Amino acid sequence: MAVQSKQVPRAEARVGPADAKAYELSAGEYVQIEDIQGCQVSDFLAFHKERPGAGISTTVTRALVDGLFPLPGQGIYDAEGNKLLELVEDTVGRHDTFGIACNREYYEELGYPDHRNCTDNFNRELAAFGYEPRRFWEPINFFFNTKIGPDGRVIEIEPSLSKAGDYVLMRAERDLLVASSACPDDVEPTNNFNPTDIMVRIFPA
Repeated sequence: MAVQSKQVPRAEARVGPADAKAYELSAGEYVQIEDIQGCQVSDFLAFHKERPGAGISTTVTRALVDGLFPLPGQGIYDAEGNKLLELVEDTVGRHDTFGIACNREYYEELGYPDHRNCTDNFNRELAAFGYEPRRFWEPINFFFNTKIGPDGRVIEIEPSLSKAGDYVLMRAERDLLVASSACPDDVEPTNNFNPTDIMVRIFPA
């Protein structure tokens, strides 16, 4: 179902650079994550609404889609193999399921103490839903352009391939609590050293 043909979204939120937003999805609803200006990564978390804390397993997702990230028509799964969402549309076709959400330690090691980061942003947003802070979050990193290096082991980072207006569209398979970030990384090529906004839209079932 092409997003252009869907109704006006029931809700939308512009997530500023280096920020995040948590929100709820009902089974059957669609969520679109759009890169407004291009070359911007968006970390994405999803949890069972009725089972707080039980959410995306990137390891199980890779195994069940037989690839490094899902393709349209494939799912995003939890650790028990339950499908949380189905990827419906994807105008980019390059994402990452290996990286954790960036955190304070990551930037401190690079010489940038107290840098804004996705982990702190997720902790703040999810606290409103009763979640305890975590040191590590396991997202799907939409538009994150990573690849295995020549040694077959090290994961290399290149600027995102997304252009202005590119998006992913997913359908919720069950009631979910989800969170999206506009990654603040400006010290690696992740966002081409220039973090910008993303737009989140929720469409009715």
